[in-house]
Amino acid sequence: MTVYYSEKIGLPKTDPQRWRLRVNELGRQYWDYIEKEDLKNDPQTPYVQYLLKGDEFECPIPEKPQSAFESARNCADFLALIQDESGVFPCQYKGPMFMSIGYVVACYFTNTPIPDHVRTEMIRYVVNTAHPVDGGWGLHEWDKSTCFGTCMNYVVLRLLGLPKDNPVCIKARKVLHALGGALATPYWGKAWLSLLNVYKWEGVNPAPPEMWNLPYSLKIHPCRWWVHTRAIALPLSYISSYKSQMPLTPLLKELRNEIFLQDFDTIDFSKHRNNVCGIDLYYPHTSLLDFANSILVGYDKIRPTWLLKESNDAVYELIKKELANTEHLCIAPVNAAFNTIVAYLEEGPESYNFKRLQERFKDVIFHGPQGMTTMGTNGTQVWDTSFCLQYFFMAGLADLDEYEELIIRCFKFLIRSQFTTDTVDGSYRDKRIGCFPFSTKEQGYTVSDCTAEAIKAILMVKNHPKFAYLGDYIDEDLLKKGIDGLLSLQNVGSYHFGSFSTYESTRANPALEKINPAEVFGNIMVEYPYVECTDSSVLGLTYFREHWDYRRHDIDTAIERGVKFICDAQQEDGSWYGCWGVCFTYAGMFALEALASVNQYYETNEVVRKGCDFLVSKQMADGGWSESIKSCETHTYVRGKRGMVVQTSWVLIGLILAKYPHKEVIDRGVQLIMSRQKTRGDFDFEAVEGIFNHSCGIEYPNYKFLFPIKALGLYSKEYEQ
Repeated sequence: MTVYYSEKIGLPKTDPQRWRLRVNELGRQYWDYIEKEDLKNDPQTPYVQYLLKGDEFECPIPEKPQSAFESARNCADFLALIQDESGVFPCQYKGPMFMSIGYVVACYFTNTPIPDHVRTEMIRYVVNTAHPVDGGWGLHEWDKSTCFGTCMNYVVLRLLGLPKDNPVCIKARKVLHALGGALATPYWGKAWLSLLNVYKWEGVNPAPPEMWNLPYSLKIHPCRWWVHTRAIALPLSYISSYKSQMPLTPLLKELRNEIFLQDFDTIDFSKHRNNVCGIDLYYPHTSLLDFANSILVGYDKIRPTWLLKESNDAVYELIKKELANTEHLCIAPVNAAFNTIVAYLEEGPESYNFKRLQERFKDVIFHGPQGMTTMGTNGTQVWDTSFCLQYFFMAGLADLDEYEELIIRCFKFLIRSQFTTDTVDGSYRDKRIGCFPFSTKEQGYTVSDCTAEAIKAILMVKNHPKFAYLGDYIDEDLLKKGIDGLLSLQNVGSYHFGSFSTYESTRANPALEKINPAEVFGNIMVEYPYVECTDSSVLGLTYFREHWDYRRHDIDTAIERGVKFICDAQQEDGSWYGCWGVCFTYAGMFALEALASVNQYYETNEVVRKGCDFLVSKQMADGGWSESIKSCETHTYVRGKRGMVVQTSWVLIGLILAKYPHKEVIDRGVQLIMSRQKTRGDFDFEAVEGIFNHSCGIEYPNYKFLFPIKALGLYSKEYEQ
């Protein structure tokens, strides 16, 4: 039985039997804490029990597998047990340690009470993810202690009610002071603290709202930036230009005395705009950015009031379009929190927009054994469901009657998740009809690889004789529009020709990275090309081409361009750098699968051969593969300590599909996976699987089911039959 640090020091916890996860047919999920008298009439589902109990979750124990296929089947049985009726596989998509500050500050700023059960579990999560040695927090859960992570999570604990003399706070405060105190926290941290009135806005680099009124034809227009960056910059420009801050409360006065190394009233905050702790500084300012900021600081002092009002009115109109396009979810929790504060300031606490934003916060706070945290998005629903469908077919599991209901649920969920409307005019967004999101339809953002993988999954169901009757659910015209949308996302202009980015094609010159203000992230200013997104897009298009003649020439051209980009992106040693998973292993799997889809294999293609040989060279003594998240930061392969199930699965998938000829290498990997399988059929979480912006880890809990099923199933088809 796992005993968490919060329990060792006597912190309270809620009654796990009272938690329920509500999920609707569109995949919306939020936690509910019911009354004791309702327990009998509202029983917990198996997946809720699993989400809360983890290793202590009890379920039927299958027979010990004697083959790779039986091993895949046992894992599939477990996965079926934790599927919701809607078709999704709910999970705590966690890791970043700078998300909950937004939720807590937005509630505190707007006088929104945080329910006691939420407060209790959020404290538990922050406490249980503190660094086991020094007691601080990093950018993500597995990171070293940083000024940003420690400052934000210290403030979260204090706002949630943990006393300053609690041992956790005492230890964290020592770390924070050693790292320079709040004056050395990066840009976003300074903004949150300024909103709380425990920092001064003159110590925050400016984000002028006037930039949103520039002509879109200018290549520096913020609506040409990467969607996440512009989504945060939009409300932040409003808040920072108005220098919004809440009234000083007794608690905030205490915080002023706790997070700095000197008396608050003696600090000249204007001298600390560029003061960032060296441990945090992943992407230092350029001289161009520092020069621009100095000019904008001066401009801020002379800007006419009427121009500021006019500019922020325009900003709020764009924010309202973001709310309309996302059913008030917003693209992610950071901009949702900022938008909530702006709506409160603009329209007041009784307004529709503010109340809807309040309600939507439920969608991004998620409970688990460690406690409750704010997730990276509102979930991974479409992404995981698409993979599940595909891998059951690829592993041969779809032929078995016991998985028919699981497949039907997944399929119908994907059909419901396809976009059927476009965004509001003037949103600076691409057409989305027919495309798919990463999480849910309501979240509202098209993603290239999610669209490709979802279309492929749907067509796999349609093309299987056993499920032909489900074809009537498919709107073929809508599916074609999805292909239209996917094709439109390919970069065919001056930047990254042939590649696919994430949410849209590249709109501006990557040289804009020279004005990246984030300090803790790299490559966030424009849409960059991604090998994985290009790989998935090629996979979706090649599968579609096998069964449909729609836009044949355009698809052929797109595939040819995508494959060329994949080949050109290969590094000299045979590797591909991955941006959304760890790292060379993840990208290598996708690249080899994409090349296999166009009949490029180990014996016939030098690129494939180099890719396989690179991965094989990293096999460990235990037969598995293990790559550290440090690879993502350093852009150099960094080995882990022992083979890991998910990463071993990634490599095996790539090698098997590439027709790698040396079976003994593959056998050793399969043996490792099977040796790690638990008696109930699942696998332990071993290491963080995901990454974004090169420096922030994020956990994909369902990967430990999905990729072993695929790897074991492919092995069985190739070698056991």
